[in-house]
Amino acid sequence: MASIENSTHLKVEHLLNSVRQLSPGELDEFTRKFTEWQQQQVVGGEDVDPDATDAEVVAFIRKNSQLPEKAYRRYWQLRHKREDETLSDDEQQAYEALLQQSTVMDIKRLEALTILVHRWGKPVKEIMAELGLIVSHLDDPEFTAESTPETYAENHSVESDKKVESDAF
Repeated sequence: MASIENSTHLKVEHLLNSVRQLSPGELDEFTRKFTEWQQQQVVGGEDVDPDATDAEVVAFIRKNSQLPEKAYRRYWQLRHKREDETLSDDEQQAYEALLQQSTVMDIKRLEALTILVHRWGKPVKEIMAELGLIVSHLDDPEFTAESTPETYAENHSVESDKKVESDAF
């Protein structure tokens, strides 16, 4: 087991040494491509199983209804800077990557909702209302200092007392 850990450590050190030798332009390109790859791994790795139970499909929908809080905060920070026309090139790339991640999540959520539409024979809006699902990424959030991922998710990803937004689809 120790030889595996040492081997992995050596690979990481070798990669870091290679990255350190990149020119600033090459490092920017590497960073951009690595970030894109990371985001594809986080979001692109899982698809809804058409044979999953209703509960599993609902859990998948909820998981894909909101970016993780840190990414969501960053998205809004960059969105505001974009509106003020003060984004740097790196920030623009990060903003576009977050938009892409959000779009992939939207697609995955809609695929899962389609499964429930076919199973339950009801329109998407009705299913979302029944499940208390609100897609709130279109609204400017109100973050608080004491907000945690758990409390944020409880307060923003799934809200049963609010009307389903019709422009979310």
